Amino acid sequence: MRRFWRRLRTGSAFTLFGVCGAILGLVVLPLARRLSSADDFDLRAQRWIQRAYLVFMDYMSAVGLVSIERITPETIRGGARLLVANHPTLIDTPLLVAGFPQADCVANSEWAENRFLGPAIAAANYIRRDTGSAVVEEGARRLAEGRTLVIFPEGTRTPEGEQLGRFHRGAAHVALRAGLPIQPILITAHPRTLMKGQNWYDVPDRPLQLVVRELPELDPKEVLEGGETISLAARRVTEALRERFLAALDVAERERS
Repeated sequence: MRRFWRRLRTGSAFTLFGVCGAILGLVVLPLARRLSSADDFDLRAQRWIQRAYLVFMDYMSAVGLVSIERITPETIRGGARLLVANHPTLIDTPLLVAGFPQADCVANSEWAENRFLGPAIAAANYIRRDTGSAVVEEGARRLAEGRTLVIFPEGTRTPEGEQLGRFHRGAAHVALRAGLPIQPILITAHPRTLMKGQNWYDVPDRPLQLVVRELPELDPKEVLEGGETISLAARRVTEALRERFLAALDVAERERS
């Protein structure tokens, strides 16, 4: 019976997510677009999306589905930031973006072409992952404008039974092109749920504990010797980035136990 009620609350949370996304993308943002002549409307749309994500995450917390802890360093660098996070659960994007009033994201085609959520993604002018090498150029351009860019280098959720999936090199290429350090953000989730291929109603018997922790920045210069080709440099930065995440996951697991 207790699991049934948790399923019911989980269903209500995702219903809220879908309804808010549809209203935002099909009603609120199109109306706001007509009433605005600003060139930076995408930034306003991202602010609206952040508010919607806050409502969703606050609701999940209020009904006892999740508990959230955010750990950030005392000093946070301002200006452009390239945020790179692991991806253990389905709700990592709202969890992470809820903490940033402005955040450009890299969206996969499945979400970008979704009938209800796609219009909000288009209004926010998120970067389409299926645009190939243009992702790197566009990501670097937005960072040059002082914006925040969020990338999940695994590309999809971490496979069940693994600490971390394989990292793609896109984030490293963006960092190298922009000449900026990478800000790794570690997300831990216990017990593991909402994983790739797992049904939303396959819920744990206790609240999902989510911890969002900013790790020390990774400057590509730390791991490069100089003179590497772009391809080799991106590979080395990606390997170093993944190793940093694995080390942090080991520490988090020891602290939890």
